[in-house]
Amino acid sequence: MLAGKRWKVCQPDAAKAAHLRDQGGVTQLCAQVLTARGIESLEAAGSMLDTAELSDPFLLADMDKAVERINTAIMNGDRICVWGDYDCDGVSSTVMLTDWLQSAGADATWYIPTRQEGYGLREEHIRELQAEGIRLIITVDNGISAIEEAKLIKELGMELIITDHHRPGDTIPEAVAVVDPFRPDCPSPYKTICGAVVALKLLAALDGGDCEMTLEQFGDLAALATIADVMPLTGENRYIVQRGLELLANTERMGLISLIAVCGIPEGEPITSTMAAFQLIPRINAAGRFASASLAAKLFLTDDPDEAQMLATQIHGLNDDRKAAEQEIFNEILDVIRSDPAQLCNRVLVFSGEDWHHGVIGIVAARLQERFGKPCFLMSRDGSDFRGSARSFGDFSVFDCLHACADHLVRYGGHPGAGGFTVSEENLDAFKAAIQTYAAEHNPQMPVMEITAETAVEPRDLTVQNVEGLRILEPYGAGNPKPLFALLGVTVADVYPMSGGAHTKLRLRKNNVQLEALMFRISPEETGISPNMTVDLLVAAEIRPYMGKDSLTVRVEDWRVSEKAQEQSIAALAAYDSYIRGEQLPAAFYQRICPHRQDLVNVYKLVLGAKGAPVTLTRLCARLAENGMNLCRMRVCADIFRELELLQYDAAADTLAAVPVTQKRDLTDSAAYQKILAIVHQNQ
Repeated sequence: MLAGKRWKVCQPDAAKAAHLRDQGGVTQLCAQVLTARGIESLEAAGSMLDTAELSDPFLLADMDKAVERINTAIMNGDRICVWGDYDCDGVSSTVMLTDWLQSAGADATWYIPTRQEGYGLREEHIRELQAEGIRLIITVDNGISAIEEAKLIKELGMELIITDHHRPGDTIPEAVAVVDPFRPDCPSPYKTICGAVVALKLLAALDGGDCEMTLEQFGDLAALATIADVMPLTGENRYIVQRGLELLANTERMGLISLIAVCGIPEGEPITSTMAAFQLIPRINAAGRFASASLAAKLFLTDDPDEAQMLATQIHGLNDDRKAAEQEIFNEILDVIRSDPAQLCNRVLVFSGEDWHHGVIGIVAARLQERFGKPCFLMSRDGSDFRGSARSFGDFSVFDCLHACADHLVRYGGHPGAGGFTVSEENLDAFKAAIQTYAAEHNPQMPVMEITAETAVEPRDLTVQNVEGLRILEPYGAGNPKPLFALLGVTVADVYPMSGGAHTKLRLRKNNVQLEALMFRISPEETGISPNMTVDLLVAAEIRPYMGKDSLTVRVEDWRVSEKAQEQSIAALAAYDSYIRGEQLPAAFYQRICPHRQDLVNVYKLVLGAKGAPVTLTRLCARLAENGMNLCRMRVCADIFRELELLQYDAAADTLAAVPVTQKRDLTDSAAYQKILAIVHQNQ
């Protein structure tokens, strides 16, 4: 694949896995996964798999104060406003608390700002609420940083209760109660919960501490929010999601029934965390990204089936708009890369646009990072400024980078893996340069994306029974990822296009066992895989019903020629990037980078032999490995052919393809070729 990911293939202790299998009644494959994750006893497995209760909600600091004030407001008829946020967590929290308050007879309303208005409490709307007679504002999934807004609420004669799950700053806002597990003085034992779970615990406290009854009412929404906010699915979160997904499949909430239906999920079918993450949650978030999150809140609060159907259909359409906008931006950036392949050699990918939708640039940044294996910063014009989103991995910290570039920024925030920022147009170029400077100074060796396999398996291990046994590990998510397995040294018997070439199917064989595997969102040509190749694959496996019986589905997540070839490719790509950036390399490297004339001839003949089909550089390298070809030298060959217009180099797909040649060209006419030849001569 394009991004040179490094595989980590775990080697669980076979004896411990066998003991766990024999003692625990789990399949061999499941026992290997548990052992690979450090779970080697029945007790440890039970602790991980069978969390069966939530901690006392009153252990959260200020919970007693929040309960007392809310109960007083209900009894006195004080007007209450629940102030939420525009993502799935914020919508779920808003719906849960509003629904409970109204059912308890409270004079309660709710408010969710739009993305254009911005996150959190806002002075102008606080004043509007005061004019409307609101006496108590309760935040959900926000408020912990609202220092000045809290002061304003008090000055206007209203009161404030904050429920949040984000980390506080040095100062806690002045409020009747501040319920946040990350308060330094909060004794609650489980911290990493989303805003909806904080709200769930508030409702349980309002019910006298009975979490079970509250889970029955709102566990479905709390589960969706937990998955959406990528909370670790361990401990209490695992229990909430387990229970919530069970409730979701049989929910009586009219809005969820309609949303499930528009997703095409059959009525009554068990809903997995994967289905929630990739079907339900994107539609909920699409409302906030492309219109107003209020649509999603109304959907979950309505009891009218006709209104629910109308809102679900509208939100489904917004999700289609979201996908179209996301793909449009993604394609535009790929075109930029095709026109200027050197952009991919930067330590950090940085792109800006004029009219990219702000609601999806974070998603696009994540897709680019996954595809090219580098941190990514995207930004789009917002009036006279550019507003952006960034994604990263490994030891390159988005937040630290933004902090180092603060002099160029209007505002910024985030954490090591992601962040948001605003930069003025006049500082845009300086900010882009500062990102690369920071990366060079703090990450001389940029991180390489890693992907972990639980263990290496043989095709014969991937049976319906063995894979079925993995279901006890669900729900999958952060902290409990879906298991991946390494299939090493399998032979590709056939390669088939699916859906008109949009996807690919492989038929594999090893030791007289055959297996089919699917590769989604990539054509056979783009994979560079052809019949009779021997490859390593990272796969996920699951059981799905097909024509009335359980069927095994194997999905390819990554592939390589071999471990040795992978490490060589990672090193070669790093050397090529350094070369293009003009950084000094060891003298011996230049000889290995510089293509011989025969290398260029060989590459040209192979590409022409494909009869117009694009050929990946990885595939070309494999074909010419005996001639000493490496991926760095192959990239230089591609640069030469692109410059001379002898072949078409698609840097976005990393492929070469034949083009009509109208005139004879001499290879030495290439500036790229002259450059590397001169450097080699200087270092001899």
